Amino acid sequence: MSIRKEESLIMGNPDFAKILLGLDGSTYAQAAKEYACEIASIQDAAVTGVAIIDLPGIRSTAGPVPLGGAHYEVQREEHLLEETQEKAKAILDEFSQNCDSRNIKSFLHADTGSPFSEIIEESKFHDFTVIGKKSFFGYTDHETYGTLEKILKNGLTPVLAVPDSVRKIEKVLVAYDNSVPAAKVVHMFLLLGIWNSCDISLITVSDNADEADVLLTNLENFFKSYGIKPNLVWESGVPDVVIKSYIAENDIDLLVMGAYGRMSVREFFLGSVTQHLIQETDIPLFLYH
Repeated sequence: MSIRKEESLIMGNPDFAKILLGLDGSTYAQAAKEYACEIASIQDAAVTGVAIIDLPGIRSTAGPVPLGGAHYEVQREEHLLEETQEKAKAILDEFSQNCDSRNIKSFLHADTGSPFSEIIEESKFHDFTVIGKKSFFGYTDHETYGTLEKILKNGLTPVLAVPDSVRKIEKVLVAYDNSVPAAKVVHMFLLLGIWNSCDISLITVSDNADEADVLLTNLENFFKSYGIKPNLVWESGVPDVVIKSYIAENDIDLLVMGAYGRMSVREFFLGSVTQHLIQETDIPLFLYH
């Protein structure tokens, strides 16, 4: 029996349904919001805006409490918490209004706790996460250090880590070293299908030309099975230096990579190459553990 596409309960659904977005009022979060909403609009997906009150961070700002000062410290913490909650509410309200104006389905989630723990918990019910390369969940100018790294090490979804500016994604570079993390990120990139119609280049950095040729040929054939004809790039040298130079020289808009390079314990996924490229490039990175 034939089933027409519009009658099927399965066919016609989007490749993914829900995007998790970290919001903290920073320029990084503003850029993340634009990327998430643009993707949601094109893919007919929903976006969950998450504002986490970094209570551990608020408490860590307190210095030594002098004798008899405990009461005032409690008052200070309560004031900071109330002030931060008001900022988070305003950020979520603005996000909701922005989504409504663009006919994007949105959900709001506010909580108090450790930012990376709360985002990881929410990621259980989302397809991928969009977050700034830097985060400020204290809703001040003080960075919440380590949030992205912890999400990448412990999270469940692929992550789009973005700088504090927005660019149109037309040229994509996939860095590949034949490792399991690199293979995983390629699978997720292709399955989500967000950027499959872009100009895609595959790069491997190796001192062995024959191995590089075999690797790139196999990867090329995999991309072709998705109807994609990628450009192939083999370079020798130091991976992060080579990849960073290629990005700059070829106006790359998005870097796709897992943990690149075979290191001891792969530094709990975030190998030094990946870490350097997060910090030293001004383009989004699509990453997966």
